[in-house]
Amino acid sequence: MTTLPDHEKTRVSDAAAALAAETQAVDAECRQRMTKIRQNGRMKDVIQLKGVTLSENLRPFMLQIRALQQLEVAAELRMREILDGHLVELRAQRDLPALEQLRSHFLHREWAYLKGMYPLLYRAAETESEKLIVRMELEANARRKKKTGR
Repeated sequence: MTTLPDHEKTRVSDAAAALAAETQAVDAECRQRMTKIRQNGRMKDVIQLKGVTLSENLRPFMLQIRALQQLEVAAELRMREILDGHLVELRAQRDLPALEQLRSHFLHREWAYLKGMYPLLYRAAETESEKLIVRMELEANARRKKKTGR
């Protein structure tokens, strides 16, 4: 069994201490970002907040830093909550042009941020909003037919 000289032991322990300090700093930053994510109402901001830059020293340990996974989960949950709010707004619309305009707004200004990171959520939002438009068009056609007596 080989033992390291004292100066080597010191260097190894200094590196371990530095790594632990960096990990604690990332952990604290992730916790701050999770709080901001929970308070934020825009998808763009949530996506930006979930992106933590890691040093070269920490990248190999990325999967072992629990706060990074918690941050990812918090971001996805918040994206789902925001999306649910958007769908509630769309369902509340009673005018087809207003519904289409609001859907367009969400597609281009909010849901566009889902495309890359959460493609299944994006597709679900797109599908649900299309269903709402079709339903409203069918209802409008049924009312027109009822008025004309056909």
